[in-house]
Amino acid sequence: MPRIHARQRFDAPPAAVFAALSDHAAFLSGGAVRCRLLREGDAARDGVGAVREVRTGGLVFVEDIVAFEPPRHYAYLIRTLSTTRGWALPIHHERGWLEFAADGGDTVVDWHSRFQIAVPLLGRVFAPLVALRIRRGFDALLARAARRLAAGV
Repeated sequence: MPRIHARQRFDAPPAAVFAALSDHAAFLSGGAVRCRLLREGDAARDGVGAVREVRTGGLVFVEDIVAFEPPRHYAYLIRTLSTTRGWALPIHHERGWLEFAADGGDTVVDWHSRFQIAVPLLGRVFAPLVALRIRRGFDALLARAARRLAAGV
């Protein structure tokens, strides 16, 4: 099962970084990525129970927020993955999660995800390539968020 890990240092305290990265529509939108909240969370708008739709590169992810512990951690689970034409793609997502750790006056964010492409043989071939592409996307989203937070945007 491929495991993805991306790390980014932010020049801000954990509470500020968590607030920026848990605002799903703002954090996961820009460039070729678009995100919208399909359902607000139970206790917090972007918290547990929230359902978000992320569109990128011809793919549509529908994800449930399954853990939300400000300012340390939140986790999500991909409910469905499809193309923008509506074709379902076979994926088993174990979970994705972001961890926020104070380091001096900075915050280090670790973004993890584990998944499996549920197609015998072909899944094993394509999964590492998909994981590399996803990790690069995570890196880009985190770097953009760090720049925006540093600029006060």
